[in-house]
Amino acid sequence: MRLPIILQILLIAFLNGFRIAVEGAFSATVESGEEHCYNVIAPAGVQSVIHGNFDILDDDESPDPIGVVLYDSKMTPVWRSEREAQEGTFSITGEGKYELCIQNGSMGSDDYVAPKDGIDREVGFAIRVVPPQRGIEGEAGPDDRLTSHLIELSEKLMEGLDTMTDHQEYMRERENRHAMLADSTFNRVKEWTFLEAIVLVLISFGQVLYLKKFFEQRRYL
Repeated sequence: MRLPIILQILLIAFLNGFRIAVEGAFSATVESGEEHCYNVIAPAGVQSVIHGNFDILDDDESPDPIGVVLYDSKMTPVWRSEREAQEGTFSITGEGKYELCIQNGSMGSDDYVAPKDGIDREVGFAIRVVPPQRGIEGEAGPDDRLTSHLIELSEKLMEGLDTMTDHQEYMRERENRHAMLADSTFNRVKEWTFLEAIVLVLISFGQVLYLKKFFEQRRYL
């Protein structure tokens, strides 16, 4: 049975409202020479979309040692980040167990990232599993083909919105890190200023005592 185009668009919106089976946006500090791995499981028997992204939050550090790889259940790489990339996105179709690994510095002869440099790095990352949309049953006419096309476009749009939301979270994390650094710097400057004031007072007091003693000796002479 065909639905009016307005009802079809509303159905797309309804389906997208329950589109995410597994999702998450996180950040982790990866020690130099170490690797952190995270598992995600897509529903078995159906081809789901597994997509996500990463962003190195330490803007002042070189991204060369960071490598991000997505493995399937057989530990075969299905996606890996570009060399020296500050950020990246991925999107694949599959089912079963996947593992997202983030490494800071090369750990073997087959690694493509730079050697470890002794600097820990914080990396923000997100991974989502989106089950396939049911679509409209009994596709036959142009309205049904248009509906399928709209569903496909809506999935791409939602994926882009998810990526943008993640990067906004990364920006907020950067702002928090910079605010903490600014507060730490301000406190140190305040402490040094207070210490300098104490030193200046002591020096001034010593000079007053020295001049007083000097003039007293001149008067006795």
